[in-house]
Amino acid sequence: MSQTDLNNRVHTQFTSTISQEVNGEVQILGKPLLKLAQSQSFARITFGLLLGQEIKSNKTEALIDLILKLLVDHGPYQSGAVNTIITARAGKDLVSSLTAGLLTIGPKFGGAVNNAAKLWFEGVNNRSNPGEIVENFAKTKRYLPGIGHRQYRLEMPDPRVQLLKRKGLVLSKHSYLDFALKIESITLAKKPNLILNIDGTMAAVLLDVLTIEEKLDLDQISTLIKSEFFNSLFVLSRSVGLVAHYLDQKRLNEPLFRLEPGQVFTDSQHS
Repeated sequence: MSQTDLNNRVHTQFTSTISQEVNGEVQILGKPLLKLAQSQSFARITFGLLLGQEIKSNKTEALIDLILKLLVDHGPYQSGAVNTIITARAGKDLVSSLTAGLLTIGPKFGGAVNNAAKLWFEGVNNRSNPGEIVENFAKTKRYLPGIGHRQYRLEMPDPRVQLLKRKGLVLSKHSYLDFALKIESITLAKKPNLILNIDGTMAAVLLDVLTIEEKLDLDQISTLIKSEFFNSLFVLSRSVGLVAHYLDQKRLNEPLFRLEPGQVFTDSQHS
């Protein structure tokens, strides 16, 4: 572009590098959506959009497809499903009910993937001592992201985690998963429920895939971590489950939810 063109360029309100419309046809990452929709999987198109570039490896595509399926729902017990169900039963619409569920995603429910990725990324590339990391978190009474579960423990591990571990260990290199497993070996010696959970496993395997299969450099991965990229797959996949819970409640025509007095402990001395 010449200097004259730059001087005459109309100021735009937004910049987008992932999609556009050309002659009435939508393009995704520079290619016609109609063509992609007929030749590529949902996982490949989705991850390319999230990543901002076409993915290179079939191994990456297979992993993303697996993750999206593994995270789609985990029953009506978690905060996201509970909030969605309560909101649906209050007579609210689909989007309001979905949003109510999504707003519970955070460090304790589904939103620890990115923090775990940051911990594994810095640990590997700073050549940190896993034992020192565990002790530093313990001293400051902080939870290690990606470690621990209320239901699963050493003698009853999360089957989703076991499957993801196996997928990660067949990669030609798996430095981040190895580091996460070293952390787990230390925490398990303290308590049997301080196990590598789905968030931590997913973060480690994604880091390895992005490094080995997609050839991203450290700066690119650091940028992804800063933008919460590693939480995006959970949000995307679990949205399907939350919508399903909303539709289930409407189909069952469930009434307004209300707790019975005996289900809430009240202490009048502190009222």
